[in-house]
Amino acid sequence: MDIARRLMVSPLFKGMSVEDVGKCFTCSDALCVTYRKGEMIFTEEDEPNKLHILLEGGVRVGYDSFDGNRRVIGTFSSTGDIFGDILLFLGKKEYGVFAQATCETRIVVLPRDFMTGTCVNGCDYHKQLTSNLLMIFAGNAYALNMRLRILSCPTLRQKIAKMLSIYNDRDMTKPIDMTREELAEFLGVTRPSISRELMKMQDDGLVEIKGRKIFVLDPAEIEALN
Repeated sequence: MDIARRLMVSPLFKGMSVEDVGKCFTCSDALCVTYRKGEMIFTEEDEPNKLHILLEGGVRVGYDSFDGNRRVIGTFSSTGDIFGDILLFLGKKEYGVFAQATCETRIVVLPRDFMTGTCVNGCDYHKQLTSNLLMIFAGNAYALNMRLRILSCPTLRQKIAKMLSIYNDRDMTKPIDMTREELAEFLGVTRPSISRELMKMQDDGLVEIKGRKIFVLDPAEIEALN
């Protein structure tokens, strides 16, 4: 029950009680698995047949490129984070990506059949779980669409401006809080390129940089760049 209580923060269990989450784990024969730092949770060749929920620790997801380099496309570090979920329902025989523990990590694993099957008892929590999963997929699709809009901008300055516009409030008063590494990875550029462009934008009076936070100083000009 302690695990169920800790995972209540996950959007997968929104609207469910601790008791419902506990029943969900029992009904699905869920497992709690511990991985050592550097250990693979799943490989690119593994078949997608489980939903993974982070209980504690950290996970990176990526792939091995043809040039022999390992590319990281996502990281997870918060309790309740879900990964490896989309491929569960695409009928693929392989993940095509790997998931690796970045430190000692505990994962709760739900079988795919439990997510796709029909509950013979018609349990309300099973219906809620399915509804929550659809909401998660919709949110992920929306986030991907927003990122594509950002990456489609022709210049780095326009990409940054679009990101500042999308991930902000209406008046652009909320700072963007990301490290240079996170920004570079998100925009698909190098860290030095990000740092140079941000300094130029600050010199031009468009933004103010305080540590890892980026404040918009000229909302009208940022909008004009979009």
